[in-house]
Amino acid sequence: MRSMVLLALLALTASCAGGKRGGSGLDGGDRCDSDDDCNDSIDCTVDTCGVGGACRFMPVDELCGDGETCSASRGCTTTADCSSDEDCADSIDCTVDSCGVDMTCRHMALSELCEGGETCDASMGCVAGSGCASDGDCDDSIDCTLDSCGVDMTCRHMALDARCADGEACSETLGCYTPMPCDTADDCQDESFCNGAELCMPEFGCAPAATPRACDDSDDCTIDMCDTTADMCVFACDTSRSECGCPTTGPTCVGTFSLSPGPTYSCGLGAVSYNFSTVTFTIDAGIMTATPMSSSFPPLSDAMGSVCPEFDASVTVSGGCEERYRLYGTFTDDDTFTGTLEVTFVETDGYSCSLGSCTNRTQAVTGTRI
Repeated sequence: MRSMVLLALLALTASCAGGKRGGSGLDGGDRCDSDDDCNDSIDCTVDTCGVGGACRFMPVDELCGDGETCSASRGCTTTADCSSDEDCADSIDCTVDSCGVDMTCRHMALSELCEGGETCDASMGCVAGSGCASDGDCDDSIDCTLDSCGVDMTCRHMALDARCADGEACSETLGCYTPMPCDTADDCQDESFCNGAELCMPEFGCAPAATPRACDDSDDCTIDMCDTTADMCVFACDTSRSECGCPTTGPTCVGTFSLSPGPTYSCGLGAVSYNFSTVTFTIDAGIMTATPMSSSFPPLSDAMGSVCPEFDASVTVSGGCEERYRLYGTFTDDDTFTGTLEVTFVETDGYSCSLGSCTNRTQAVTGTRI
C-alpha cells in the first residue's frame, strides 16, 4: 500500500516539475481551448484561457477578506478622474475620449481611424495585425475590471464588483457605480445617447449599458462614431481612402460668416433668445459644427459629418419648452453660402410654448465670410 502511495506522489511531483503551474502563478502550463478548461479550485483567482492556449490563474486581492491578499498557489492569506472630456485626452488619435457619468475617463477605440489593416488599441493606438498579444495590450483604464488577452487574441474586461466600495457594482464600460432601484429600463435612462441604453434588473437595480452605442451605417467609406456633444451618431467620409471618392476640392466650409438677414429672436419673457447674425463653422475629426455669436449658445453639429459644400447642422436645447434649431444649406464658394434656419418649439412637461409667445420660425439666409 505504501509503495502505491509513493508512486502516486512521485507521479504528482513529476507533473509539477513539468510546468503544470507557471513560476509566477499567473500563467498555467495547462493547455486549453476555452475558459471551461481552466479551474484551479482557488476562490480568489480568476481562471481564463489566455492567448497561446495556456490557462491563466490571476489573483484578485479584492476577493479576499480585509487585510488578506490572494496567492495564485495558496488562496487568501493574511477620487474622480475627470470633470470634462478635455481632462481625458490620451494623445492617441484613434480613440474617442470622454468623461463618464461616474467621473472616470473612457477611451473608445475606433479602428476606422487607423490605416488599412491596422486596429486601434485603447492603450497603444493603431497597431498592425489583429488582436492582442499580452494583457498589457488590453488596459481599459477602468480600475474595477480585470483586463486580459484571451486565447482568441481578443481583449477581455471582466467586471469585478469586489473592487468597488460597499453598495457599488462594477460596469465594464463605466467602472464603479451605485445601482438605483427600478421597475423598468425606462427608470434608468440617463438621457445620454452615446453610452448606450441603461438596463434594469429589478432584483439589483439600474445598471449601465453593457456596451456604448454602436454607430454603424454599413458603409466602409465612412468613419462611424458617436458625438457625445450632439448625442447622435455621425458618419464622416474617410478621406484617407481614395476609392471612397470623398470631396477634396471646392469650398472649405470653415470660417466666420455674417448672415443676412440676421436671424434674431426672443420670446418667453427672455427665456428663449438666440442671435444667428454671425456663425462660425469648424470641422474637427470629420464633424462640422456651426456656432452662433451668442457665447452661451451650444454649437450645432452636422449629423452626417462634413460633406462640404452641403451642410445640415442641428442642436436641441432642453427645458420646459424644448427648442430645436437646424441650419442647413450649400456653400457656393469659399466666401458665400445660401441656407435656411429652422427653429421649432416642442411642449414638454406640461409647459405651453404658446404661453410665452414662442412660435416656430423658418428663415432663408445668405452667409458672407467676414
